[in-house]
Amino acid sequence: MRLGRSNPRHASWRSAEVIPRSVPYAKSDGNAWHSLKQDHRQTSRCSTATSAQMRKTCLSSSRTRWIHSTPSHLLFVCCILHCLWHLPIYGVAQPDRSYEPKESSLFGNFLHITDIHPDEFYIAGGTISSSCHKNTTSDDEDGLVGPGRTDGGVGGKYGAPYSICDSPFSLTNATFDWIDRNLIGNIDFVVWTGDNARHDSDNKHPRTQKEIEDLNQAIAEKFLEIFKHDEDDPFQTRIPIVPSIGNNDVYPHNIMEPGPNRILQHLSDIWSEFIPEDQYHTFQHGGYYTSEVVTGKISVIALNTLYFFNQNAAVDGCDSNSEPGTEQMDWLEVELKSMRRRKMVAYLTGHVPPARKSYSTSCFIRYTDIALRYQDVIVGHLFGHANIDHFFLLSESTVTGTSSDADEIEESEMGAEAGRIRGSTQKNFRTTGMTRSRQQDEDINDNEYDLFHGLGLNSYLLELWRQYEGIPKHVKLNDYAVVLVSPSVIPTYNPTLRVYSYQLTIEKEDGPLTLNSAVGKSEEEEEDDEEEEKEYLDESDENDFVKKKKKKKPKKPKRPANPPAVPPITFGFPLNYTQYWVNLTHTNLLETQPEFEIEYRTQEDYGLQDLSVAHWLDLAKKIVKDEQLKKEYLAWMVVLTGTENDHLQ
Repeated sequence: MRLGRSNPRHASWRSAEVIPRSVPYAKSDGNAWHSLKQDHRQTSRCSTATSAQMRKTCLSSSRTRWIHSTPSHLLFVCCILHCLWHLPIYGVAQPDRSYEPKESSLFGNFLHITDIHPDEFYIAGGTISSSCHKNTTSDDEDGLVGPGRTDGGVGGKYGAPYSICDSPFSLTNATFDWIDRNLIGNIDFVVWTGDNARHDSDNKHPRTQKEIEDLNQAIAEKFLEIFKHDEDDPFQTRIPIVPSIGNNDVYPHNIMEPGPNRILQHLSDIWSEFIPEDQYHTFQHGGYYTSEVVTGKISVIALNTLYFFNQNAAVDGCDSNSEPGTEQMDWLEVELKSMRRRKMVAYLTGHVPPARKSYSTSCFIRYTDIALRYQDVIVGHLFGHANIDHFFLLSESTVTGTSSDADEIEESEMGAEAGRIRGSTQKNFRTTGMTRSRQQDEDINDNEYDLFHGLGLNSYLLELWRQYEGIPKHVKLNDYAVVLVSPSVIPTYNPTLRVYSYQLTIEKEDGPLTLNSAVGKSEEEEEDDEEEEKEYLDESDENDFVKKKKKKKPKKPKRPANPPAVPPITFGFPLNYTQYWVNLTHTNLLETQPEFEIEYRTQEDYGLQDLSVAHWLDLAKKIVKDEQLKKEYLAWMVVLTGTENDHLQ
């Protein structure tokens, strides 16, 4: 399926493939971590069901009917044959049903994709001042922005880089085509962090709930199309896909009431093939869930950051037990405790990053506390939303209230900065072929475009530099966590994708991390934790998440006497990532199929041996001291649009 009202498939796109720069990671078996083979003899009976959930229900009932209608002696024979099939037979190769990595595989790979923002109203040649929704009337507006242009230029066939225009369907389709050609078979799972609908930036084309629901479903179907179903299980994708909810995936944007609600019901329907069955109820209640992408070893936790987001007026952060944000944090701790006991690792993923200016204060403090207390379990914090490529720190000082410079920029300064929209940067847009107009400053919905969307970029960078500069010479690694923010598919700058590599082998010398050895708890404290978790789960089963009406202050963090050790480089640990980008100006000029090329690699271009906290802290200190490195970091932050000089302050 291709997005768009009329979507002729261009044969030339596939016949004239451009060989991309070699993929910087070893190929891994994309099916290696999939579910065990199951019997699907009744699949054909359910193939006409209209939804994934109905098909699952149909298949289950079909099997039940088959069992009840089959003579007992035949069932007995089937059971005997089933048992014999699973018995090891000497000298005969058995089907590989384990989840242990192949000896030839040293590391695996996964894709992080975020902020696609497809726009059905996008018009190639549409003026940027109209969000690329209105055709030009002047014959000389050909999409190339020359000196002195104040109208903002026009969008190209595949989008308008460095603009407020959303993604045309042509770019969305081309992105999935490239993934299909280049990543299928090379990645083990997908982290997909939301925003699958356009922004509400055009008063002449206001968003509707149906439009948002349709776009969410269309993007879900694109994932299903290229990752298709496992040949052994027609109700499972070939690899796990883990979506999370973006602030533009809901109507109205930013707003989500406590669940269950219509939005969560709709998303649970269209994501039914992505959400594990045992997590379905949890998602319908709160929009969050966990997916064991490598059974018994790695989980990806998809958070619903709307319940933490300070622009969601329907909730009140994490101030009381009855708030959905508090319930989600409680659930998260239960999940992480369970993973710690099972010696698993987890990636925390979501849309809005856990920044002080984006989360409610109570949720930000709670998230930071959890991030630091479960460093032995959490191996990555992966988010989107910001559109700029960067990393920031969560620290002990934030939790204890001793944070200084990095958090003291006044909100008024942020607001003043937000009004400028990079007005002073137009002189640099000749390299991108697109520009913004000052008139757009008045047209943009300020509530929608927060500081992350470039409107307050200078102030945000000032805060980021202060954070980097504030790292002491001798650091305690247990006092820091690192949040990695991936840039977007939408060409706020240029379109991007990110591919992570992670460790598959287990270092014997590391030894298993136990609850006691990791956090220094006594047996009594461990038993208390287990009892607390049991009580929570019991209450959840009986009351569908207990709600208390009494307000309370943000929880005072309970830090263990001996903080958890920073995890060793063990199974599931992120080693590096490769950032891909599309030179959209070049692509629009030539009207060629967009090709993602390597922008940079953390190992080669940053010199990071792995993605551990220690190496990120070291890089942050180098960035503020080395002007050349800072320039490179900023160039990649704005995805090579040539606008970084405006932010070197």
